[in-house]
Amino acid sequence: MQVELLSYTQMLPSHLEATPIARGAGTLQENLIEYAGRVCYRSDAKMGHNPTFIDLRVREGHEDIIEHVRFVFRVSGQPLDRDVLLLTSLPTVEFTHLGDDAWIFSMNARNVRDFWRRSDSPLAAELARLALPITPAVFRDLPLSSEVNHG
Repeated sequence: MQVELLSYTQMLPSHLEATPIARGAGTLQENLIEYAGRVCYRSDAKMGHNPTFIDLRVREGHEDIIEHVRFVFRVSGQPLDRDVLLLTSLPTVEFTHLGDDAWIFSMNARNVRDFWRRSDSPLAAELARLALPITPAVFRDLPLSSEVNHG
């Protein structure tokens, strides 16, 4: 099986400059997640002051904010099996079967976390491993290794 990250959420520079998002301390995607959480908690003036903001919200179970970042993956060599059926059953996961055991999956960061928690498959581990550098705070609590059985 081969998994490739094709794209992930970006922002137009003109929009970035017009919001407190640029004051965040993480990646652009983490800053977007933090901003969503700050708006929810009415604390956007504190943007970028707490580098563990996302970690704390995820630990508390407030994972709605991580849905603001999406990923698109191309997967080849992955047959239609229980893992693909589990992944495609998650809310907001979109997919296209390209034939010959090849797929395009579009999902948010919460979908990636949920799939990793529910499946001990190499596919789940690889999706999370590829998403990790984009949003490290979202996945920091997960032991992301294809050798780890987390089912």
